[in-house]
Amino acid sequence: MLRSIERHERPHEVAYLVPWLVIRDDLPWCTVRNIGDERLSCVSTQFFGEGWAEPAVPRASLDPGEELRFLFFGQRAIETGRVTLHWRRPDGREYAWTFVC
Repeated sequence: MLRSIERHERPHEVAYLVPWLVIRDDLPWCTVRNIGDERLSCVSTQFFGEGWAEPAVPRASLDPGEELRFLFFGQRAIETGRVTLHWRRPDGREYAWTFVC
């Protein structure tokens, strides 16, 4: 049986700030740094665009302050590329965030 939920019954949750800083100073190398205060696990990436991007060292988890570096391959990878990061927070919730190269 369905029932309506009153506005005051909704849980109040603070928005989750994306814990990534993207550093593009050394293109075709790109670095993402965990600037949050949590260990992020199951970190994985996907590249969309012309070319591809490979992590220099694949990482399963990143502690606060740790970084993951990518190298973009292909003549137009930087101009057309998007990288999606996937990760899990310590509470098990999974997130995804996309940035342009």
